[in-house]
Formats: sequence, C-alpha cells, structure tokens
Amino acid sequence: MRNGLAALLIWGIYPVWLLAGAGDYLCHRKTDIERTSGTTESWLHVMQFGCLAVAFACAVLLQISAAVFVLLVALVVAHPFLSYIDVRYTDGRRRILPIEQSIHGFMDVLPLVAVAVLGVQQWPEIRAGSMTLALHPSMDLQRVLLLSSFAVLAGLPVLEELLRALRSPAVPLTRASPP
Repeated sequence: MRNGLAALLIWGIYPVWLLAGAGDYLCHRKTDIERTSGTTESWLHVMQFGCLAVAFACAVLLQISAAVFVLLVALVVAHPFLSYIDVRYTDGRRRILPIEQSIHGFMDVLPLVAVAVLGVQQWPEIRAGSMTLALHPSMDLQRVLLLSSFAVLAGLPVLEELLRALRSPAVPLTRASPP
C-alpha cells in the first residue's frame, strides 16, 4: 500500500497541483497583476509559495515523524489562510476570472490532500509519536528531481511575477470604486 500511496502523491497529486499553479500564473498574466493588484498580491503569492516550499522540502528531506507531520499540517493549513487574505485583498483591484477561482480551489485543497495521504502512508511512524526532526538517510535521484522540479516549475513563476510587479509602477493600496 505504501508504494501505491507514494505513486499517487508523486504521479497524481503533485503534477495536478503543478498544472493548477501554471494555470493560476497564466490567469495572473492575463489580468495584468503587476498593474492592478501589484506587489502586495505578488508578495502574498511568495508567502503562499514559501509555506508550501518548506512543507515540500520537509516531506522530501526529513524522515516522517509526529513532529514533522504536525509541521506539515501547520504549513498546509497556513496556505489557504494566506490564499483567503490574497483573494480578499485582490477582490476589487483586478478581475478574478471564474477559471482562476476554480484553480484556487485545487491549489488550496491538493496540499491538504497530499498531507492526508502522506499521513495514511506514514501512519505507523506518526503514531509512534516521535518528536524528532531527522534527515532522510538517502538523497536519491528521485528526491533531487522532486526538489528541483518544485523550485523550477512552482518557484520560478512566482519569482517572475514578483519581479514583473516590482518593475511596474506602484499600485495604490485602495480598492477600485465599483462600476
């Protein structure tokens, strides 16, 4: 069962989450995020990415223990909280397309599902209650590829968006008046 759950995480949930992220990035480009909601929204995206980047790195690099699992849960719960703040800030500053709203649902839920699947997969280790933070004993090619793909396919678009926003003229922090 562990191999099946690992395959679901690596070949199912993770690629779908990356595709959702790519779709979200394209929506941001289409709605001209750098000129509408500006750097504030981009920084919120950086914070959301940071939560998931730390969680992803912990899941890939550390042996799963109760302490690591609690940390993963905290980070993936922080992500939709930041997402809510992001959408609340953005609403009225730029159009949030219906497809983007649907994509946000996937991006918020898939990390929670991934941690739940990891919890089922690693339940004996979590149930043991260990509070250790220990590196995984092997750094194999699969772990390197996972971390690299995350940095490139998830991190670079977030960074590019932020740089675009930073180069654009400052956007006022007040909301646009309703039509």
